[in-house]
Amino acid sequence: MLNYFIELLDRRNMGQKEQIAIELLRVHITHKAYEQEIGLVKSVDEDALYQLMKKHTEKRLGYFAGDQSWFVQLYHTGKELDLIWAVKKLFEKDRSGILISPQYLVDYLANRIDSHVETILIPEAHKHLHGLTDLIELHLDKYFVLTAEKKWLVELLRFIYEVHPHVEVLQLSIYSHLDLEYEFDWILSIPAFGLKPDIDTGRFLTRESEGIAAQNLLDWLTEFGELHMIVPARFTFSGGSFAKLRSWIVQHFSVKSIFTIPEGTLRPYTGMKTYLLTISASSVEEIQLGRFERKENRFLPKIEKEIPPEALAQREDWRMEMLLADRVIFFDHRQRTVVKLKEIAELFRGKSIMKSHIQPGEISVLNISNIEEGEIIWEPMDTIDEERRKVKRYELEEGDLVITCRGTVNKVAVVHHLPKTVIASANIIVIRFHGNVLSEYVKIFLESPVGTELVKTFQRGTTVMNINPNDLGELEIPLPDRKVQEQIVAEYRKEQQIYREAIHKATQRWQRVKTRIYDQLLNEERSNQDGGLE
Repeated sequence: MLNYFIELLDRRNMGQKEQIAIELLRVHITHKAYEQEIGLVKSVDEDALYQLMKKHTEKRLGYFAGDQSWFVQLYHTGKELDLIWAVKKLFEKDRSGILISPQYLVDYLANRIDSHVETILIPEAHKHLHGLTDLIELHLDKYFVLTAEKKWLVELLRFIYEVHPHVEVLQLSIYSHLDLEYEFDWILSIPAFGLKPDIDTGRFLTRESEGIAAQNLLDWLTEFGELHMIVPARFTFSGGSFAKLRSWIVQHFSVKSIFTIPEGTLRPYTGMKTYLLTISASSVEEIQLGRFERKENRFLPKIEKEIPPEALAQREDWRMEMLLADRVIFFDHRQRTVVKLKEIAELFRGKSIMKSHIQPGEISVLNISNIEEGEIIWEPMDTIDEERRKVKRYELEEGDLVITCRGTVNKVAVVHHLPKTVIASANIIVIRFHGNVLSEYVKIFLESPVGTELVKTFQRGTTVMNINPNDLGELEIPLPDRKVQEQIVAEYRKEQQIYREAIHKATQRWQRVKTRIYDQLLNEERSNQDGGLE
């Protein structure tokens, strides 16, 4: 029936999922009004039905773009459909963010609500529709405030939960100033990721949607309230405004726990690495760090470490890999000079090159496959036919350090010489140093076990690597004076050359031995054949 309902709308060029959901909601509002005002009768008064639709839905959902006979057809097709099921079916593979949370995530959170909680706020509640009804009916003694930004989603939530007196639905945005009547003991949110709302953000520490939402919602916690918020990885380590937001949070609130969300939990909405962050308005004795495991459609938390709040307050970032490390990677600023990459270099990502752009031309393109064992392989390279001035900003210079920012393997190399004009692709971050910094010294550090571990902590993606240049700029490295850098590089080059020569000699010896043995086998076979002929 849902497919036929969709087909009826599609015939009139109303095939968008949002339009379908609105018209299905219109049918259900009308059907309920008809039952209440006219009652259950065998034959439907089509004129009365149409007038009820206009009376009860057009102010709530907008003007109905059709005549009476078409609405009646829609009505008879859609009134028997389960509304919640149909909406979930419509948006189950949609990336717009109408639905996000899987049932098992909502179920886990529902069981985290303590008995002392009285008021609950769930902004953009439609995102949790897979388990929202169960959550609400599990806690009949709590008062819920659900919100949505779009009018039709507000009306959808109001229609679904109008029989629940302990549920209120409001139309508001968590990305602008909030004006609520009271504070809340428990708040659940999955904000939009990576958007910059077109609002006056002067009162917010960041312009990013997830940062605005966090600051907004934290202001509405009661004295012992908690915010449970799913955030992208960059929330925990990005510098600039996010660093200011993290500092504000630890000054005024307490981080209670940070848990890694399993890969794929929020697909298809996002494939980013995400965390469930719990922030309390009251103090905590320990901060729980861990991850979730999914077993038989259940979320099971695995606490991997507990740290004192002071340990987080002393850090600029909340990188989980660093916090969970058996040994804390910490550079003593009193004993040596420690700098961030952004303080000693310019970092930028290369140009996005589509397959259709690859053609014979004068501009070569450095990609992941052109970096092997810490060296750039200049031939062969893809080329593009483009004016040099248009790609000048991506052009490599001698002394640049290049590092892969996508893919599955981290590769680093130094541009020692340029045999031709080369630009970096979007899979590469270029680090261009200024001052007394040797690119090769930084390469050695980034390839070291500590450097490799540090680079991984800025990973935004899950299985596939995704590192942002601005994030990587926050990476700290020990920076000795130029003379010490030169000594380290010289020793590295010397020992690397010895290693390569030894490998080369061993490879040649092995090839000679294999050739001799193969020849011996062949000669032995010939000898046997000659003996047999005699």
